[in-house]
Amino acid sequence: MRVHEPLAELKVGLWLLTHPDLRRVARIRALMVYLYEELAALKPLFEGRR
Repeated sequence: MRVHEPLAELKVGLWLLTHPDLRRVARIRALMVYLYEELAALKPLFEGRR
């Protein structure tokens, strides 16, 4: 149960970064897609709506 609204000054985005040379490597790309989808599904939890 949320006890307080989120503090605006603590709101930050989440960045997934990789070295430019590795960006098109199939296994790195697959991992980035997987992480993006999994984290997007958990967005309501991170935002305290679930």
